[in-house]
Amino acid sequence: MTEFVHGHDPADDGRPSKSQRKRDVTALQKLGESLVELKPDQVERMGLPEDLAEAIRFYHSLKDKEARRRHLQFIGAVMRRIDPEPVRQALEALDQLRYQQAEDFHRLEEWRDALVAGDEGLLGEMVRRFGLDRHQVHQIVKAAAAEKAAGNPSKNGRNLFRLLRRGFELEGRQN
Repeated sequence: MTEFVHGHDPADDGRPSKSQRKRDVTALQKLGESLVELKPDQVERMGLPEDLAEAIRFYHSLKDKEARRRHLQFIGAVMRRIDPEPVRQALEALDQLRYQQAEDFHRLEEWRDALVAGDEGLLGEMVRRFGLDRHQVHQIVKAAAAEKAAGNPSKNGRNLFRLLRRGFELEGRQN
């Protein structure tokens, strides 16, 4: 005769619950969605297993919305066969890189705006820091300020930004 045990918890047998397994599968599918949003060269640099990389490449060849949805489920199934932690870490590193690039861009914009506003101290610092020609920078700053005062599109403001970015990138490569 079968004995029924009251209060038996299925989680006590060492396996995750069905709900937990569904959450895990959904999380892997979301991770796969993050991968298909990347540029092809970014996917290649991640060093993914070939079957996963191939599934991502194939996803981009699909045009039908429903086919893409089903293929994302397939990518989730491929993700279940690999260790997802290195993929998560690589995506996190890419996010950090994007964040840092956005921060650098905003910093360069602030420098450009301060220079156009007439910050001579910053001008001296940028010339020393990036090894720029003081006369050239001063001429571009004057022209950009004149364009801004006239309400014209700032061609020289863009040139100043490019000059600062070049110096910033060169400084980053030397460090």
